[in-house]
Amino acid sequence: MACRQARRSLVVGLYDRQGVLRFVGSTTQACLDYAELFEIPLAPCSLQSLPEPGVIRIRSRRRLGVHSN
Repeated sequence: MACRQARRSLVVGLYDRQGVLRFVGSTTQACLDYAELFEIPLAPCSLQSLPEPGVIRIRSRRRLGVHSN
């Protein structure tokens, strides 16, 4: 039986001083490069690790019947 290891990828977000997410990158350096490219001052910004995106499964609704008014 083969065992599959879960691969965790780091996702980093760059937020400006108003708390708006400006960029999402796979590394902190990618966020810093983005800030430099668009001349975003880093002093009022923050870098935060973001949770890895997940899949949400929604059960389909069964049709119970047609109602007429």
